[in-house]
Amino acid sequence: MINKCFKALPLILGLGFTAASAAIPQSVHPDFDLIKIPFPENYKTMGIDFLSDGRMVLGITDNYGDMPANGNTNNKVYLVSGLTGANPAPQMTEIANDWLQIAGLVVVNDKIYVADRAAFYEINQLTPPADLKANRRKMVGWPDENKWAFGGQWHQWVFTPMFKDGFFYAPYSGSIRPGGPSDVVPTTNRTGAFLKWDLAGNMENFAGGLRSPNGADLDSATGDMMVADNQGSWLPASTFMLMKPEKFYGHSNKPTGTNWAENLPYEPPVAWLPHVSVRSSPSQPTVVKAGVYAGNWLVGDVNNPGLVRIGVDKIGESTPNGSVFFFSNGFGNAALNRMATGPDGAIYIGTCRTIAGNWPEGDDKEFFRLSPKASASAFEMKIVRSIKDGLEIEYTTPVDPATVTAAGFAAKQWNYTRQKDYGAGKGTEVSLPVSETAVSADGRRVFLKIAGLLKENVVYVKNTTVKGVGGKAAWNDEVWFTHNTFSTRAWSPTTSRIAERARVELESAVEHRVTGQGILSVTVGSEGPWKASLVSPDGSTVASASGMDKSSFQLSRGQARAGLHLLRIRLKGGEVVRKVIF
Repeated sequence: MINKCFKALPLILGLGFTAASAAIPQSVHPDFDLIKIPFPENYKTMGIDFLSDGRMVLGITDNYGDMPANGNTNNKVYLVSGLTGANPAPQMTEIANDWLQIAGLVVVNDKIYVADRAAFYEINQLTPPADLKANRRKMVGWPDENKWAFGGQWHQWVFTPMFKDGFFYAPYSGSIRPGGPSDVVPTTNRTGAFLKWDLAGNMENFAGGLRSPNGADLDSATGDMMVADNQGSWLPASTFMLMKPEKFYGHSNKPTGTNWAENLPYEPPVAWLPHVSVRSSPSQPTVVKAGVYAGNWLVGDVNNPGLVRIGVDKIGESTPNGSVFFFSNGFGNAALNRMATGPDGAIYIGTCRTIAGNWPEGDDKEFFRLSPKASASAFEMKIVRSIKDGLEIEYTTPVDPATVTAAGFAAKQWNYTRQKDYGAGKGTEVSLPVSETAVSADGRRVFLKIAGLLKENVVYVKNTTVKGVGGKAAWNDEVWFTHNTFSTRAWSPTTSRIAERARVELESAVEHRVTGQGILSVTVGSEGPWKASLVSPDGSTVASASGMDKSSFQLSRGQARAGLHLLRIRLKGGEVVRKVIF
């Protein structure tokens, strides 16, 4: 017999036993500071975002499990201030409660939207009304919102909504039965979809084949929408995926039935997250918006400790390659469930562990702030790229060439085959000899010549000999690289001096600085034509200017929420893109 606790959300997301890799760092990344936010209570965090005035919007739940019949006044939406500084003192304002089970939220132009268990809502007002239960407006019901429990099925949630170019997007769980197998008839014609809907509530399926996608995030700089999915039937390891329209991402309902997406073209994950050794139950990813790791992604887990970092290697329009590194710990055994970057540039992390199902006991319901230090100094692999005849590893700081040898690298590869049996499908590991190495002129790139690399395989590379200049030890010494697309680019130890000089001249033609509340002062120091655009966190252009001559001017973010913005300036020689945090 399966009791109610074992059927609850911990089983949905905690898809295996807890076992961390021996190599995962046990301390905080050296380029970041970590503190616990001293909330007055412990909260199971299901949604985080920020208003333009810097206040955090926090969605919490007090219950997991089967579809509840009624709301719970302990399921709440708060506005939180006082989170910054050396000694944060959070002030909590409850603005709505009595939700079924919150699974995510998003802020769009200072309006709060909440993904609850059965439907999607807009919060009516930011000041607490007399009736907190009524502070919402239903925008759209989820597919067959009242029928999820039929036929012994119990799982479906719509997680972590995003907003892009006038539409909402969110990952929707696949149909699975208690215990995790997927051999069931799909509950709806949208099962496992990556959903898309507009402000009027008109919904469509954007992509499909998701299983238990406990989190997604939008990179406003690129428009990429990334989803982390949880291991199980037809999913031999957890995945990190780039959402593309009309693609199938692999989760099936065979042999009992088939879901609507199974006849779409298959799209492999950007990165496989090997089960247990890397991630067991990945949660919401978030993109790093500034600093050395800008453009990389962080992924937490509700079963494995710490954060992993993922670098994305794009080659044309093909499926990108993804390199996965252990990144930071210091969180104890906390279940890192939701993350978002605040206006101060820090990453805020909410947890949600409960003692139920196959989630382990441990640190419970804490909240963290991970803040980048003023200067970065850690020496480690930043990203791996495909290159003709092998791989290229870029480091955060220069290597000591004397420590780079072919014998110092160990590599192996394997593939994954999707199978109906729960968690089955990891292929045989095959060793890959590294025959040659080379170091770039600037010391930041290392070439590994490797024969026998195969497409859609995971390549594991470990090196314990490479050190940074001055003998600096590496923060991590291993990477899992998912090799989807082969590059024809040949290794080059140098960068073209002509191209580098042109890039420097282009960058030096633009200066910018924040000069007021939401005001950006810009100087274009070259002849036009030129066009400048200020792009908000949701991807919309909030201000623009153009001209034919050298010019100084101001751009205002207006009513767009605070946070990371992009300044894009198109010049005769190319485009300059700058990250701006208001």
